[in-house]
This record gives sequence, C-alpha cells and structure tokens, in this order.
Amino acid sequence: MSAPTDCWAFCNGILPAVSRSFALIIPQCPDPIDRGLCVAYLLCRIADTIEDEADLAVEARDRLYDLFLAAMDQPGDTARIGAFVRAWPAIPEGDYGRLVAGAKHAFDAFLTLPAEYHGPIRTCVRDMIAGMRTAYPIETAGGIRFFCRDFDDLDRYCHHVAGVVGIMSTALFELRLGRAGFAATPAWREEGRRLGLGLQMTNIIKDCRVDAERGVSFIPFSCLDRGKPGYELSPEGRSRLIEHTIGHLDAGLDYIRAIPGSETGLRVFLLGSHLPAIATLELAAAGSEYHPKIDRTQMQEILALIATQGTDNERVTTWYNDHRQRTLQAAGRD
Repeated sequence: MSAPTDCWAFCNGILPAVSRSFALIIPQCPDPIDRGLCVAYLLCRIADTIEDEADLAVEARDRLYDLFLAAMDQPGDTARIGAFVRAWPAIPEGDYGRLVAGAKHAFDAFLTLPAEYHGPIRTCVRDMIAGMRTAYPIETAGGIRFFCRDFDDLDRYCHHVAGVVGIMSTALFELRLGRAGFAATPAWREEGRRLGLGLQMTNIIKDCRVDAERGVSFIPFSCLDRGKPGYELSPEGRSRLIEHTIGHLDAGLDYIRAIPGSETGLRVFLLGSHLPAIATLELAAAGSEYHPKIDRTQMQEILALIATQGTDNERVTTWYNDHRQRTLQAAGRD
C-alpha cells in the first residue's frame, strides 16, 4: 500500500483531468464525504474506461471487468491490481490511461476511507459493471449503434451508469445526516437515484451529435426523425425527451430541498450539478445548437447563486422553475 499522502496526491491530481466539473464541486462536501466521492468517481471512471475502449474484444473486456471486480473485493491485494493493469492489451492514451495505470493509488485511497463507506462504493461499482455487461445495441442504422429503443431502455441505461451513483452518494450522505437526526425515507432515496438519471440524460442530450459521430447513440430510437438523412431528432421526439428528463430533475430538486440548510457543503455539491443541468436543457430544447453547453459567464452566475442563496429553498426553486418553464416552452411542451 502506498503512503496515504502518495495515493491522495495521485487522486487529487487526476480528478480534474478526468472530470473538471466534479473536481470543482466534490471539495465542497464535508470530510470524509469529499474523499469518498473522489475515490468512488475514480473507480467508476475506470469501469467506464473499460466500457468506452472501442478496440477491446468482448473476451478482453469481460476479463478486465472480472479482474477489476476481483481487485474491488480485495483492494489491498497488489497482485490482483497488477493483474488488472497488465491485462489491458494496450492502456489507453491520455488521462484515462494514466488513471488505469495508477489504479493502485485509487485502491489505496479507498482503503483509507471509513470502513462504513466501503460497502456502498463497492456495490456501486459492482452494479455499474453488471449494467454495462447488459448494454448491447438494439439496432444499427447509418453506421450508428443505438442502445435505447424507448424511454424504458433509456431509464435502465441511465440507472446503470448514473442511478447507481445516486444511490451510493445518498448512502454516504445518510451516514452523516442520520447522526444529526435526519430521517431518510424510501421516497427520498428514490429521488436521489432519479437525480442521477436526470443528470445523465442531460449529458446524453447535450452530447448526442458528438456521440453519433463516434458511432453510438443513447437517444431512444423512437425520438429520431427517420424521414431525414443523417442523425436528427424529430421535434416531437426532442420535446418528449426534454420533458422526460425534466421529470427526473424535478425529483432531484425535491431530494436536494429535503437536505437541511445547515448542510451547506452537500447542497452546494448537489446544486452545482443540478442547476447547470436545467440551464443546459434550456439551450438544447430548441435543437439548433450542435453541442449545447452553458458558457462560463452563465456558469459563474449559477455558482454565485448557489454560494449566496443555496440554502434558501424558495430562491432556488424560483430560479429552477423559471428555467424549467422556458425550457418546456422552447421544447413546445408548455
């Protein structure tokens, strides 16, 4: 096991390289939740890297999943971790490859976390990989592999890659909140899962044309305009997709509002993903932008709102509802 300072130097250094957005908001969480989410994200990102590596044969991908899960079971076993890294036919280039090569540091950091964090994080990674193993294209058209036929398929896919993260995060929050008397309910936990779905769907909508160019699509096949050449959402399909995503973000807002205002760090962390999501959907709703992304100025405005009024449920709700209404209007669903 590497020294705690070494493993955390690696984790803190690689996080901004593989997720700039999470690197900005995870440190807002109180310790040790911040460290738990950092490690959990990096381990999930390793699993994602296995899935995303297009050149891997099915057998090689399954072997990497098996070896990674074996290391998750025994994160202190250097031999298991080494076997996982060596099993790559070629470690990817760039920052994701650096993360894979440095997997031992992520596992060492995992071992420094409170023991009660291990179960939720391990379950999250296991469930994510189980879902990835069931994700197969349902159709190929125009050189694009489509993974979702309808909204049920989309919900299932988003659960496997993001809903499980919502469940894990909620479990970590609950460990802290419960000590202060917060009574978690099944409905609240489900809202946390649905927040993960809403955030993932927002990314899918934002990135749909970029994904299509690399030959994949997670947009429901039923939402495409099959009467036009190329890859294009139909107006009705886009409208229904936006409305469906907003339904999950609505549940996510209820989840956040239930967290006590005294938990400033948790609320800043959650709102730092949630509010930019509805702002991104507003840009995507008209369908005119190739890759809709909020600009730096708008992001700074959102962060300023969160910093100054993030504990004010009424103010946050008003801001969200204003953008929600404009999004639905732009999508033709008002």
